[in-house]
Amino acid sequence: MNPKNNTESLAARLATFSVLTGGASVLMCISPLFQFPLAMAGLTLALLSRVQNEKKFSGPAMTGLILSIAGIVISLFTFAMAMLVYNVILPHPVLGKDYMELYRQFFDGVGGIPSL
Repeated sequence: MNPKNNTESLAARLATFSVLTGGASVLMCISPLFQFPLAMAGLTLALLSRVQNEKKFSGPAMTGLILSIAGIVISLFTFAMAMLVYNVILPHPVLGKDYMELYRQFFDGVGGIPSL
């Protein structure tokens, strides 16, 4: 058995899993609680693939790296927006009432998801 083939095979598998976890993190853009760990896992897998592939990024590893970084950025943005809503908008006497009215109208239009 050639150890170089095993290393290339491992690097290819790590790169593939990096693409899968990075892509899943971008698709989970509504939930930073799942998105951030998936993006971090994808980033780690892409970097491990680089280490296994003689310090070079393969195409899938680069794709996984880019998707994972995009997942991290989207996750941080989503978390910041949630903190803005809960800490600034909802406590405000005028903006809070307007926001809740828009919230109710939106969810009544889509079939009545949760109410606060």
